[in-house]
Amino acid sequence: MTDLAIPMTTAAERVRWRTVPILAAGLFGGFALGVIARAWMRLIAEDPEFTWSGTIFIVVGFSIFGFTQSIAAVARRRTRRRWTLTVARAIGAIGLLPLFVGAGAIMLPTVVGGGLALTRVEWRRFVRVICVVAAAGPVVFVATELVGSFGYSLRAAAGFLAMLALYGTIVTATRYTIAAQTDGWRLGRKARTAFLVVLGLVVVYATVGMIG
Repeated sequence: MTDLAIPMTTAAERVRWRTVPILAAGLFGGFALGVIARAWMRLIAEDPEFTWSGTIFIVVGFSIFGFTQSIAAVARRRTRRRWTLTVARAIGAIGLLPLFVGAGAIMLPTVVGGGLALTRVEWRRFVRVICVVAAAGPVVFVATELVGSFGYSLRAAAGFLAMLALYGTIVTATRYTIAAQTDGWRLGRKARTAFLVVLGLVVVYATVGMIG
């Protein structure tokens, strides 16, 4: 009778195999979001144009975004060491940048402000309200532009609802990067004040850009 050798999977290997699906989901989820974002941009354009270079740039940028957010998600699940999680969150923050190239820059307050309002439940309410206002500004602006371009039409409504779904998904995906670390450490008062000043400047910049 032949003995059957049953390989024993180590804990490290089990962690690795649980990590791979998360990273793959982030990569392919970002890819899918990129395809949807490209379709949305075509929908809301008054004179839609298609170029392979532009499409590839958008899809690759969103794929990077999805992959880097999945790195932050894995770090949240696998480590409690501050420096490791900080590095992972920094990677996630860098992964946000491709979303704000060119015309996408206008949505930066929506993604950052929305992510902060969603995840920073430990902040004071008025600070989160400021984040919501910052997030809502570009959404209102784009909605106004859609009505100005297409009137109160099915196309304008579809473009607005698609924008809410797309950027709602993006904001939700940033939660592993933006949420506070759970080791009890918090920014000092001066750092929080500096952050509010920077956030206010971002809101002013975005408002001036939309009006101009």
